[in-house]
Amino acid sequence: MLRFGMNAPLQLPRQVPKQRYRQAQSNIPDDKRVRALLKKAAEDHVKKVNAVPPLTLDELREHTAAVLQQTGVDVKFKDYTAILVSNAAWRDTLAGIPYDRRLLLLPKCLREEDKCPAPFDEFGLLCKECGLCSIQDLTVEADRLGYAVLVAEGSAIVRQMIETGKIEAVVGVSCINVLEKSFPHMEAAAVPGVAIPLLQDDCVNTTVDLDWVWDLIHLTSNDKTYRLDLDTLKKDVQGWFAAASLTEIMGEASDETTTLAREWLMKDGKRWRPYLAACAYMALQSDKHEEPPPATADLRKLAVAVECFHKASLIHDDIEDNDEKRYGEKTLHAEVGVPVALNVGDFLLGEGYRLIGELQVDAAVKVD
Repeated sequence: MLRFGMNAPLQLPRQVPKQRYRQAQSNIPDDKRVRALLKKAAEDHVKKVNAVPPLTLDELREHTAAVLQQTGVDVKFKDYTAILVSNAAWRDTLAGIPYDRRLLLLPKCLREEDKCPAPFDEFGLLCKECGLCSIQDLTVEADRLGYAVLVAEGSAIVRQMIETGKIEAVVGVSCINVLEKSFPHMEAAAVPGVAIPLLQDDCVNTTVDLDWVWDLIHLTSNDKTYRLDLDTLKKDVQGWFAAASLTEIMGEASDETTTLAREWLMKDGKRWRPYLAACAYMALQSDKHEEPPPATADLRKLAVAVECFHKASLIHDDIEDNDEKRYGEKTLHAEVGVPVALNVGDFLLGEGYRLIGELQVDAAVKVD
């Protein structure tokens, strides 16, 4: 056993089961990026038109058609998109309902069917918390928050729970067919219901967008923390390395060394380091804002400084390793020679420190 400090045992967290990849069924986008695009478009559309739940089927079809037209996504995904539109319409209402007045409904087919030791009773699966699938983590957390939790199938269960009057909202995971059957009952009762569709409907070892499920489980209006839009932030960071943006952040390129350094900064790259720096800043600022924290001039300078250090290290590493290609093109030393490349790499290091030195923060922070 690992021990830490005064011989106290170090408790390592339990390994979280990793969801295996399975191709989505034909009427659900297999690409997570397309699913995320539809989700964001649905939320933006609902906010723009001020759609008020419960939506009728006709209203749902109208809003769904608008989202598909706006995104250019194939109309074969209309049923999936309709669920996302309905979720967006109910989201704020759900956030205002206490956890202990909500039902979390999960399907048994999220389990590892061949290995699952859980038995069933008249209400559904009785999870043994074996850790083989995500059901344990979801149910334990929901129970901790105060949810009523069922691992069961079918719209009848939803109807029965609604009729008791003890449940004011439903957070569900199910296949599209079951969700379609449940919709009329929830519309008639005006019960807020949000659901994440299973990506397959074959009822065996199915998968789901787990991050979306976790988000809905924890959704509450008591939490005013701004939720980072990481996709938008990543695009913003990429934009900071366009020529005009670099000129604004770093000043005009006045000589050949500066010009070469800027060109190298603009070369292709994932921008992970400046992106992570921006994420850390935004996360620390998020508890102070209910709207997106602004990307300040200092943040942009720091992000570019981080990338300066990274690009300088690549130039120097390429020289040391005698690599001829980087990003599918000639390395800098292969293009302009080792002496000039060394100078550009050293210049980028200096630029990084210069940008940090210009930050409007305490000197002690800059040193750290």
